Amino acid sequence: MSLRGTIDAFDEISRVFDETRDPIRPSTIGRIATLLDKWGVRTILEAGVGTGRVSLPLRAAGLEVTGIDASRGMLHKAREKSLDRLVRGDAHRLPFRARAFDAVLFAHVLHLLDDPPRALREACRVSRGGAIALVEPPTATGGERFEDLRGNPRQRVYELLRAEGVPVPPHAGGPRIRDRHLLEQYPPDHLEVVDDEEVTERLTDDLHALERRGSRWTLHVPEDVLARAIAQARAEFGDRTVTYRRVEALVRWERSPSVAGGAAP
Repeated sequence: MSLRGTIDAFDEISRVFDETRDPIRPSTIGRIATLLDKWGVRTILEAGVGTGRVSLPLRAAGLEVTGIDASRGMLHKAREKSLDRLVRGDAHRLPFRARAFDAVLFAHVLHLLDDPPRALREACRVSRGGAIALVEPPTATGGERFEDLRGNPRQRVYELLRAEGVPVPPHAGGPRIRDRHLLEQYPPDHLEVVDDEEVTERLTDDLHALERRGSRWTLHVPEDVLARAIAQARAEFGDRTVTYRRVEALVRWERSPSVAGGAAP
């Protein structure tokens, strides 16, 4: 999907974004705020601020937060939550002077970007303390989350849509896999776990975002075609559940990351 197409998609998704994403737990936000304080971060730019789900509680914790996003729809939702330090712009070309902030934060955003290394370099340019990201890191034990596996309900819907002639993305792994590749290629200077719990979910819960048009890949699929594919996937997977470790970590690059071998992810 082109950059323009991605921005347009998130403009539309902004209407249902909060209700189709798992909320970030208050305890996780608390640990993030504690780490930022430990690292001497007071002023922060959140790149990919979205609807303000992270910036709002961080501001409540006493940080001075500015948000930037390419989507007008997302920024509109953030403003509705009384966030006022907002700028429309591109994380790959931040419209700020060098060392303007203590740090730049990407909260589950890097895996969505076309060129994460470029965004990290820009973040290091405009910050005094480097780039910080909330990611799903590799874990030593525990199963993969279902979105990382072939044959999960979302991928089954994509298969059914593809059979109907609908263009859908190839399987490239979920956010956790993309985050893992990025961390392998560009090892951060710090990695601190801020959330680690065992979760059991019904497999078909992953279809909620597709059904509510909360995915950019199914925004313009004809309603009857999408409904038929989702119904078939639900019937095939039934009430099956999956148990996995949900781990979130705050990672920090103090300077522009260098490649640790191989091509950029």
